[in-house]
Formats: sequence, C-alpha cells, structure tokens
Amino acid sequence: MLMKKVLLSTLFITLSLTPITAFGQGYRNDVTESLTTGAGRWGEWSDIVFCPSGSYAGGYDMRVESPKGGGDDTALNAISLYCYYPNGGFAGRIIAHKGNWGNWGAAVACNGSLLTSFRIKMEPWQRNGDDTAANSVSFICTNRNGYYPLEASNGGQWGNWLGWINPTQFSAICGFQAKVEPPQGSGDDTALNDLKFYYCRL
Repeated sequence: MLMKKVLLSTLFITLSLTPITAFGQGYRNDVTESLTTGAGRWGEWSDIVFCPSGSYAGGYDMRVESPKGGGDDTALNAISLYCYYPNGGFAGRIIAHKGNWGNWGAAVACNGSLLTSFRIKMEPWQRNGDDTAANSVSFICTNRNGYYPLEASNGGQWGNWLGWINPTQFSAICGFQAKVEPPQGSGDDTALNDLKFYYCRL
C-alpha cells in the first residue's frame, strides 16, 4: 500500500438547513455547452444532474477529507450545487456523486448572481507518492453589474489552481458531472478527480 502524506449570501440559513439528500433532473433542452479541465487522471464519470428547468447554479459546498497524517489522503470528495430561479427563489440542491470520505463544509452562495466561470485546484500525479487529484473548486459569480470570485473555505491543501475556464456564450452553470475513482481497498485512493459543468442559456 502506498502511504499518503466569503462570501455568504443572505440565504445561508436556507442553504445550511438543506438536507444532504439532493435531487436533480437528467435532461435540459437549453444546454449550450459542457466544459471540463481534462486534468483528472483516474476514475469514471457519474451521471449528469441538472438544476430544475429555468433555474441555474448560484452557490455550492464541498465534501473534503482532512489530512490523514501518515494515512491515505483523498482531499476533495464531492461538491453540490445550489440552484436558483432568476427571481431569486431557491430551486434545490443537486449532487452528482456523494463521495466516500470527509465532511461537508459550509455552503457559499452568490448574492443575486449565478455561477459562470470555474477553476479547480489539482495535485499533479505523484508517481510513487500519495495522490489526491482534485483538492478544491472555485467559481466566478456574474450578474449584470459585474463579477466576483466565490470560494468555499474547506478546500484541500495540495496542488495548484488551474486556469479559469469560461463559457463561450451568454450562459450560466445549470448542471454537472463528477469524475470519481472508486475506493481502491489497500491501494491509493484519490476520490474526486475532475468536474464537468453544463451551461444553459440565460
């Protein structure tokens, strides 16, 4: 076995009370494109989950395993997206894969804005060392008045931020997939390796 080495919106109360069980639909007819880093080395893609029709992602939280000392680290295990209608109404929470290790951190949300650009903090392949793959994800909140970054506070400590990935059309994130390596038993677990975000027309 390889051994391993904000912004809160006024809707925070709603977010923090939302149960872990989430829902989402599997199809939308207003998708404009899907974008991913392509940097995740291990795992398989989950099913796609979408926000309910007419809603878009406006917040998120992350499930992250804290450092294990001399044990097998995995860092980022899962994320969920919080969906909102254009009038600000809460539409639900969606999860593509619930992850296997770690704890859910505090949710963060745009205040009247939607998630557009994203970037992922990725640890490169460690070869004979302990791999964690994805460690964190952050977003850009965008509305007609401008844009600003949004980052949850519980991201993993390893790796470097990849470049921002931006939509090519007037759109916002409305769904996603997670690329996750299943538990490796006595091997080296990496958990979440990459994310693919789907964009819908605004």
